[in-house]
Parts: sequence; C-alpha cells; structure tokens
Amino acid sequence: MPTWKIKGHYCFFKVGDISKYKKAHIHIETSRGEISFWISENNIKLKSIDGHVNPHEKNKIAKIIEENKDFFLKEWEREKAKKK
Repeated sequence: MPTWKIKGHYCFFKVGDISKYKKAHIHIETSRGEISFWISENNIKLKSIDGHVNPHEKNKIAKIIEENKDFFLKEWEREKAKKK
C-alpha cells in the first residue's frame, strides 16, 4: 500500500483496510506508537492509538491530517477503485 512521509511521520493505509472499511482512515507511525484517524470531507476523528502517543504528538498529527485530508481522501478512493 502507498506510504507517504510528511513532516517526519510515515502515513499509510493498511493492506485490507480499503476493502474492509467503507469510511476512509489513515494510519500514522510515530516515535512511540501508531495513531489512526477517520477522515471525511468535513472532519477528522480519532480512530485508535496503539502505543504511547502523548497529547502533544496526537495534536501535531491531527494537524498534519487536517492539512492533507483532501490528498488522503483522493488516494483512498484511488486505492478503492483498484480493488474493484
């Protein structure tokens, strides 16, 4: 699956997520874990945290996702189209 490095963080979709979930979400690798957010045109919402992601890092990552959500949504749809 595609992976992008943005501001020092690896952002990616997990294999199988595109066909498993209807709603778009993105995973972000941090220095102390992984965090994922649901993404829509209107907002982003925390999906899960695996590891020890502190509140400051969570907010930093949420900002990265907000700044790039149109790109991530476009890529999600592109990957979804490949699965059909």
